Amino acid sequence: MSEENKTQVASIFGEALLELVIKNREIGRETLAMLIRDRAEKEQDEDKILVYWQACRALLGTA
Repeated sequence: MSEENKTQVASIFGEALLELVIKNREIGRETLAMLIRDRAEKEQDEDKILVYWQACRALLGTA
């Protein structure tokens, strides 16, 4: 993963985490991954979709 992608993934984590905190929802790997997947499914930009899925894989430790 490139440095630019790492920065984008970190931003996605931060945005998702902030949303969970604001909505007073449980914070954990699964809830973060669920929120990130939901965002990916609503996104139209293919490059951003790829970054969302990279974030999910990094979060859940999958290849």
